[in-house]
Amino acid sequence: MSLLEALCKPLLGPLLARMGLTLSGIFSIFRKEIIQLLRDKYLLTFIITLPIIQLLVTGLAIQKDLRYVPTLVYNYDKRNASVELIKAFQSSTFFSISGQYAVRSEEELARLVHAGRYRVGIVIPPEYSSNLLSGREPARVNILIDGTNANISKIILDAAHAIVSNHSKNYLTQGGGPVGSPVQLAASSSVTSSPEGAGSLSSVLSPSLGASPAVSPARSLPIQLSSKVVNNPDLKTSFFLIPGILGIIMHMMTVLFTSFSIVRERESGTLEQLMVSPIRVTDLMVGKVLPYAVIGLLDMLLTLGVMVWFFSIPITGSFWFLLLASVIFIFTSLGLGLLISTTCTTQVQAIQLTMGLLLPSLLLTGFVFPLEPMPWFVKLISYSLPLTYYLDIIRGVVIKGIGAEELWQQTLMILLSCVLMVGASILRFKKQVA
Repeated sequence: MSLLEALCKPLLGPLLARMGLTLSGIFSIFRKEIIQLLRDKYLLTFIITLPIIQLLVTGLAIQKDLRYVPTLVYNYDKRNASVELIKAFQSSTFFSISGQYAVRSEEELARLVHAGRYRVGIVIPPEYSSNLLSGREPARVNILIDGTNANISKIILDAAHAIVSNHSKNYLTQGGGPVGSPVQLAASSSVTSSPEGAGSLSSVLSPSLGASPAVSPARSLPIQLSSKVVNNPDLKTSFFLIPGILGIIMHMMTVLFTSFSIVRERESGTLEQLMVSPIRVTDLMVGKVLPYAVIGLLDMLLTLGVMVWFFSIPITGSFWFLLLASVIFIFTSLGLGLLISTTCTTQVQAIQLTMGLLLPSLLLTGFVFPLEPMPWFVKLISYSLPLTYYLDIIRGVVIKGIGAEELWQQTLMILLSCVLMVGASILRFKKQVA
């Protein structure tokens, strides 16, 4: 009898006896399970390290607020007043404006924002300085925002309004003379994130600087911001989340389809029969994948139908391109599941590894949290996941109406992942057979 058992017997023995249990029997099985767990080094390492790794990676991914958003600028005016306004945006911690973000025309700016290459673009009209100096009518600034992610778009719009408003107040308090120094935007302390990535701009001024001097309400601001939202102009959150949820569901389903296939054969004892059969390894692997690929494609079509008819989210881009990209992505996910199945020896291990890989797919692929503020080493993980590229594709086709011309790089990355996953699973299985 162990020391722990001897200590527990006077306290728990009578209670367990009334319940029809014996302390010695419970401790015997307890010791057996502990010994078995300590012998399984893979399982022990997995259950101890996985929660720590997941918390560290996902925590680093979501604790960063959106800052230094790459911002396109086209300045028709090019005079000092317009340059000072651009400096106001540059001096903020929310917008990142540099020479590499300059465009040659307003049409190019609109095309890049519409394609989702940039979240925001600023256009300063040619009459900006003239209107500001004359005071006859407001000096207008135009901002174009990609509304794909409605929550982030609202934060960007609030930040732009705050910068323009404070810049305008500084101009007034200096008697309408030279444009005042730019305000400092503390986006990191003013944006409060929610689990959906939502936020509100509670205060856009740096606490160290304080707000701009008060301006009489009777005197209208000389600089006004005109905004336009493309890709989801109504800023509906469902337009961003539902296509992402669809991609997540398809990824989880298809990985789970095949992650148990080889393991199940091994545990049931039929794997040895398949090994001695005249069927080649490649035929075996492809044959296992194809039925699930058909089921996955059928599920994809059904869920797209639900998205279009039930949630009223139209597919504005090419359906056939989306279908082609979805087929490649389904085979990629099936290949990942097959690789898991050839790596693990039991279905329990397969479940654990599958769940461990699916959590990063939820948090590190841009499904909920934007990729821009993530640390570079977390971004490396994000861009190694095929789901990251598929979410770009499905949101690009459904929301933005773009196709292969803009999304060919994402499609190529998914195709490369498909070849790597399926190829690695075949090589892994051949090594086991040999």
